[in-house]
Amino acid sequence: PAPAPSRAAAPARARTPPPYEKWMVIIDGLNVGRAHGSVGWKSPLVPAAEISASGPLWKKPICGQAILQSVNDVMAKGHDVKVFLPQWVVEAPRPGTPDRRAYGFNDLIALAEKRNSDGSPMLELTPSMASDDHFFLEFATRYEAEGDYPVRVLSNDHFRKEVEQGNISAGWRDEHTIKYKFMHMPRSGLRLSTAPTLPG
Repeated sequence: PAPAPSRAAAPARARTPPPYEKWMVIIDGLNVGRAHGSVGWKSPLVPAAEISASGPLWKKPICGQAILQSVNDVMAKGHDVKVFLPQWVVEAPRPGTPDRRAYGFNDLIALAEKRNSDGSPMLELTPSMASDDHFFLEFATRYEAEGDYPVRVLSNDHFRKEVEQGNISAGWRDEHTIKYKFMHMPRSGLRLSTAPTLPG
């Protein structure tokens, strides 16, 4: 019998790229706002003497520009974003107390008028005497269970106290925290660089 005609090999099917993943990115406002110099950010609004002064991070001045830059860069990649800050960062101090408001705090207040895709405000103010870490990590774990998108936390903090108290596990922290720095790009200027890289 005549041999069966050979069948041409089917062309390889092009791989479908993985679906785009949208995140709810929670920004640790105090951590980002105080990261002067150490992550590539130097603000003209903050006196150089205050930036270079020795001391722990929690004593550093807060720069609203760094926070807004991180917000803009996260939004540019198509993600929702929520900044958590204590009230004292943007509100006038009580008489007789030092003014610890952020440099550029008026721009931060304007974030409260902006909305995410779910209608929630981009700025959340926490009570001045409470731990802002506790508030945004509690929000993160709740949103992960009930919200529309995966959650990530933009911060260089290790959240040791929250792990020790059992509010989050070390594994959850390592999986959900995005480390950052600011880099000067030749064409686009100062931009947020993260590890892992934000999709989008």
